[in-house]
Amino acid sequence: MSVHNVPAWHPWFVCAVVFFLFLGLVTSFKTPEITAFSALVVLWNVGIISSQQATSGFTNSGVLSVGVLFVVIQAVERSQIATKMAKHVFGMQTGVRYGLLRLCSFCFLISGFLNNTPVVALLTPITRDWARARGFSPSTFLIPLSYSTIMGGLLTTVGTSTNLVVSGLAEDVGLPPFGFFDIGWIGLPVGLVGVTYLVLFGPMLLPKSTGLFRYMKNRGSELITEVQVTSGFRYKDQPVVLALGMLGFHQDVLVKIRRPKSYKKQQQQPSPPGAGGE
Repeated sequence: MSVHNVPAWHPWFVCAVVFFLFLGLVTSFKTPEITAFSALVVLWNVGIISSQQATSGFTNSGVLSVGVLFVVIQAVERSQIATKMAKHVFGMQTGVRYGLLRLCSFCFLISGFLNNTPVVALLTPITRDWARARGFSPSTFLIPLSYSTIMGGLLTTVGTSTNLVVSGLAEDVGLPPFGFFDIGWIGLPVGLVGVTYLVLFGPMLLPKSTGLFRYMKNRGSELITEVQVTSGFRYKDQPVVLALGMLGFHQDVLVKIRRPKSYKKQQQQPSPPGAGGE
């Protein structure tokens, strides 16, 4: 379809689809692949893109390269090479900033030659366990892990899937593909500055959260929960103090009793004549 023959409503419809695509990704209404594929199907159904254009992404060399890199990462993960390497790289006698320096430098270099998405997926549990073993907050290291990996992806063409996709698109329009280190002259200085910033200011700016599970484990005595007493409760109609004692609880654990409206109405009903007795 020629650019001059495009209907006037096509650009507006595409903008609307992109808006709802972005909204779906932000709200996590569905998984990212379902959301993106649904947008593709909508554009194909209304005739904005052809069947060949709709499926061209699956034959793009960049997309295929990303898939191959995931296979490589899976092999590395199963061989336990990364786990052993991480123990030597991170060390067990380091402080927060020195640990950040070793982590960010390692991620920055390795993500230049491996796709950053599987690298993050591989190193996240290793980094989390290492931080907890050293008594550090995992959140202090996980965000620098992600950012240093992203910056490392700017060292080479295979460093991130975006580079591969753009290189494939350039080939499709007749432009020369990216060389292996073509973007490194920009990525290297940017990465060095970024890693330095993360090491110096990361511990001061990042939250020191230990995670919800560990927070509840450390503060188990402060847990407040709600228990519903059913009609089959064996201590029904017994004094509250007695029921709690039989269950092994002290009466101080009880904060509040909420009774159903039907029970309150039953208590408010007047007693029949003669029921009180003298």
